[in-house]
Amino acid sequence: MKFLKKYPLVPSALFALGIYLAVLPFGSVKASLLDFFKPEPAPKTEVIDLEAFSRIPVLRGGRVKPLDSVARNTLLVLRNKRTALDENGSKISAINWLAQVLLEPSEADKLKTFVIDHDQVLGLLNRKLAKDGKYYSYNEIEPFLSEIDQSARESGKLEREKRDSFDQNIIDLYRSVLLYRKLKHTLTPPAPPPDTKMVKDLDIGDLFYDENKDKDRTAEYSRFRSLTQELSKKPEVIRIGSDDFAKVVFLLDHYSRSNLWSEFFPIPPEADDPKKRWRKIGESLVGEEPMDSEQKRNLDPNKFASMLQDLVGTEREPLKQKVNFILTNEKLNPTALFAAQYAEAIRLRTEVDPILSYYEQLRLSYLNQDPESFNAAVSSIRELCEQRAPDQVSKIGFEKTYNAYEPFYRSSIAYIIIFLSACLSWFCLTINTSRFNANHSKSFKNVAYHLTLIILIAHTFGLVGRMYIEGRPPVTNLYSSALFIGWGAVLLCWFTEKYLRLGIASSMGAMVGFGSLVIAHNLSLDSSLNPTGDTMEMMRAVLDSNFWLATHVVTVTIGYSTTFLAGFLGIAYIFYYFIHQIFVSENKPNRFSDLLSSSRKQLEKTLGSMIFGITCFSLFFSLVGTVLGGIWADQSWGRFWGWDAKENGALLIVIWNAIILHARWAGIAKIRGIACLAIFGNVVTAWSWFGTNMLGVGLHSYGFMDKAFNPLMTFVVSQMVFIGIAYLVSPTCSLFKKSSVS
Repeated sequence: MKFLKKYPLVPSALFALGIYLAVLPFGSVKASLLDFFKPEPAPKTEVIDLEAFSRIPVLRGGRVKPLDSVARNTLLVLRNKRTALDENGSKISAINWLAQVLLEPSEADKLKTFVIDHDQVLGLLNRKLAKDGKYYSYNEIEPFLSEIDQSARESGKLEREKRDSFDQNIIDLYRSVLLYRKLKHTLTPPAPPPDTKMVKDLDIGDLFYDENKDKDRTAEYSRFRSLTQELSKKPEVIRIGSDDFAKVVFLLDHYSRSNLWSEFFPIPPEADDPKKRWRKIGESLVGEEPMDSEQKRNLDPNKFASMLQDLVGTEREPLKQKVNFILTNEKLNPTALFAAQYAEAIRLRTEVDPILSYYEQLRLSYLNQDPESFNAAVSSIRELCEQRAPDQVSKIGFEKTYNAYEPFYRSSIAYIIIFLSACLSWFCLTINTSRFNANHSKSFKNVAYHLTLIILIAHTFGLVGRMYIEGRPPVTNLYSSALFIGWGAVLLCWFTEKYLRLGIASSMGAMVGFGSLVIAHNLSLDSSLNPTGDTMEMMRAVLDSNFWLATHVVTVTIGYSTTFLAGFLGIAYIFYYFIHQIFVSENKPNRFSDLLSSSRKQLEKTLGSMIFGITCFSLFFSLVGTVLGGIWADQSWGRFWGWDAKENGALLIVIWNAIILHARWAGIAKIRGIACLAIFGNVVTAWSWFGTNMLGVGLHSYGFMDKAFNPLMTFVVSQMVFIGIAYLVSPTCSLFKKSSVS
């Protein structure tokens, strides 16, 4: 009872709800913070263990990740959600969906995997959004693939700035279908049609997998290995016009082409590979193509056959040295490069990788619903991956739990609770009831303050988790910049609230934190920024520097964060000013108007000091970050400053923050003017952050995007509206004043 007297029921309930959202599982969030400290769940034996299956490591997008991440990220691209729908519209988990796509694609084709919400695109499918909805299966799309392909190609010929919404949506659909088809064939490379002329002429139809005769697909791979071994014993057969040589060449080309239809690399590095390369199934059989396949047209056939014959006739160790020499020193010679690849496939690759048999066991046991065999295959694959690449798979378990914990989704919801608590603290000052009165105001402010700290820890854990998985500083792309901007603003607000317990800093921190996480979520859905849906992919070469990512990028992003925070504090003042002018101008004294009048001078002084102090932070970090960026540019591009769009945007932020400070020091602008200048700082920062990326020019090409125009313009208009309100509702304006009657 003493606790309830000290902390009233409603604030206590909000505080408990905030902690629950930060720590424990709820709704679609399946993991709690405690799961990071628990060992991996014991393997299941009586049912197909998709939990263990989701932890199989693969390479995709330049980094090793669990299949769980592949499933979630791919669905985010295809459906803008991390779940799929079955034929009845019921939700299916991401890993269940991926298991069907990889292991039973005929069933996966029935699932509603694609989102199509453009009526003109749906017209190609003879559907309407209002009548048929926006979610469709591959089976529903497949009959119209030719129309989709033709329309996408025509739209792709247009310059980016000339494309309309139909062009962009049809291109996105084409990419989504292509991604889905590549995913389906990653573990089961498609065989050439049996009626192909070359297959008939060479009489090799029996070499390919036949489900009625073969145990699994490794039988086909073994037959290919037998052909290459026979050829390696008789190098003289390697000549133009030889049927035996033609068969091997056809199969080599077939497996090389199959690599184009693989979405990720499921095979861990081979024991003797110094480069520790993950491979696709085709690459494990014939190696990696040294050049684009189209370069084969430039081969000299006779010279190619002669060189290949010479290489295949060489002993294994000398051959390895010759192959490495060619790959290193003959990079512009397609004849030599492809001869080296073919020699490696014929002479050096003598066995079928054992992991392929485990993947086939996985597929067949899933089709037959054999839990024991399926779980054993999963265990064998994971053991092989741990043996071959122990350093690369060490973070798989953490990433799997991190995905299920969803720290940023949790934080975004909890920021709403913080904002509500701060608002209730002000509401309590205006009324006098048993649940809400002036005595409870302090409790709500304390709840907002302490919850801000707790959710800030959850937000921080999300950033640190990404840093641990990536091995990178916190800001590496537009998505992570949004996460960091929100985090920086919330951290500064928490420190401010610690010394000025007014609820203002807590509410503004919650608004910026929530808004930045919403922006980050929408950035993760933009396929032009994240073609695979993964926001932690490998950096582009010019950004591949942990030092500069940790200095220039982080410093500039802190400048963005603090400038936005100053702007939102300006909005808070304008909102207060607007309410004050409405209620106080009515000349009807009441508790609320008296409170507004009595607090005005102190509130204006406090908010003015907060905006000024935070703008000082903004100027410092923006200036230092811009200078550091110039030094990085000098190292990367050979010039300190080139008037690049992004560089100009950074300079604009520095200049605008300096204008705000000089306006205050010179007395040109009082509190209302400073607030409006800070609000316009939001426009300047938003332009530097997003607007410059939409220009499609300059060396900062890592973040070009074309879907942010409408949201950006909406944000700019909203800021101008706030500035307009500040001067429309003024003491001399009669808009809200009532005419007096004598």
